[in-house]
Amino acid sequence: MKKSLVFPGQGSQKIGMGKEFFDNFQIAKEVFQKVDDCLAQNLSKLIFDGPLEELTLTENAQPAIMTVSIAILEVLKREFGFNIKDASFCAGHSLGEYTALAATDCLSLSDVALLLKKRGKSMQNSLPKGKGAMAALVGLEINEVKKLIAELSNNLVCEVANYNLIDQIVVSGDSEAIDLIVDKAKEKKIKAIKLLVSAPFHCKYMLETSEQLKKSFDKLIFNNPMIPIVLNYSARPHEDLKNLKNSLVKQTCSTVRWYESISFMIKEEIGIFLEIGNGNTLSNMIKRMESKKELSAISLSSIKQIENFIEGNNAS
Repeated sequence: MKKSLVFPGQGSQKIGMGKEFFDNFQIAKEVFQKVDDCLAQNLSKLIFDGPLEELTLTENAQPAIMTVSIAILEVLKREFGFNIKDASFCAGHSLGEYTALAATDCLSLSDVALLLKKRGKSMQNSLPKGKGAMAALVGLEINEVKKLIAELSNNLVCEVANYNLIDQIVVSGDSEAIDLIVDKAKEKKIKAIKLLVSAPFHCKYMLETSEQLKKSFDKLIFNNPMIPIVLNYSARPHEDLKNLKNSLVKQTCSTVRWYESISFMIKEEIGIFLEIGNGNTLSNMIKRMESKKELSAISLSSIKQIENFIEGNNAS
């Protein structure tokens, strides 16, 4: 059965993530140490010991989540014989798309860590604290959410940030706009949850970050990814390196089209999705998707989960 790798985004961080891999496998330790060295920061200690408030800062959370995913992937490859070329595609949710760059040798681990540090810091500083917000709406489809947005005053910024599931949409923009959307949703008996974020991601307030990333990309040498990356911006595989870089730039201030990305891969006969990184947010989302065929979405965030996956794979 055809496989795809998926890499989690912001919000999946927790204190102690990846620690058992660090403690048990030299290759995982090397990944953590390499990121520490290139950032000139003891990010590993922050990941393992906290405090959570500091780890959750976007400039720390983004490289931290990527580091854990790559450490787990390297263990899968070196210790369990997993070949990334056995996967037909890979995709990452928002910052997870940058993890995909490192995973496919498109960019080096150090380059990606430095990019995410810069990206996170810029996103965090895009607006004064409290001026921007995000909220998840569960139970409305995207066109219904767009209608709610259209009812707002023209001088308020509110955009679709994440199209996660057919009925799970995240909006982003001015705090006042998000509060109004949440109130409107609750009037319709729709579940609406304000998110604990430091800035309104994936909306026009991220344009400056996009420009900074474009300048950074111009200084880096990108290699062709080992397997196709299904892009957040287009919900299609990258066509070439120019298309990949342009999509990464636009992704920061545009909708993460996750539902459409997964739907595309399902149409391409992907039957197994492997979530590489901390937690099971993406695998749980994929399990909720309607499909005409059986889908297997597996979280690989512990040694036991990897052993169970390898054992099951060998048995089949």
